[in-house]
Amino acid sequence: MGTLLKAQDRHPYRPAHVHVLAHKPGFKTLINQTYVDETDYLTSDVQFGVTKALIGTLEKHSAPHPTDGEVGEWFSLTHTLTLEPGESRLPIPPIK
Repeated sequence: MGTLLKAQDRHPYRPAHVHVLAHKPGFKTLINQTYVDETDYLTSDVQFGVTKALIGTLEKHSAPHPTDGEVGEWFSLTHTLTLEPGESRLPIPPIK
């Protein structure tokens, strides 16, 4: 554990999250994280990145998956993204 975190009696962990890039012509590109509700470390994220607006709802399903018809448990994460009108540009990857 880092010296600073240890001095503050804090952990180095992040809550479960998914990185999202939303791109649509006519709208500004949105790069974001969606956090899973009811997961560890939501209220104590080491990076202070969690806000209420970034928390999605994880739902467990037992019916067949709609795209592949496979039976078994699967999960969906629901979160609303709001795109702002403007120039749509994709970022340049840092590693080629």
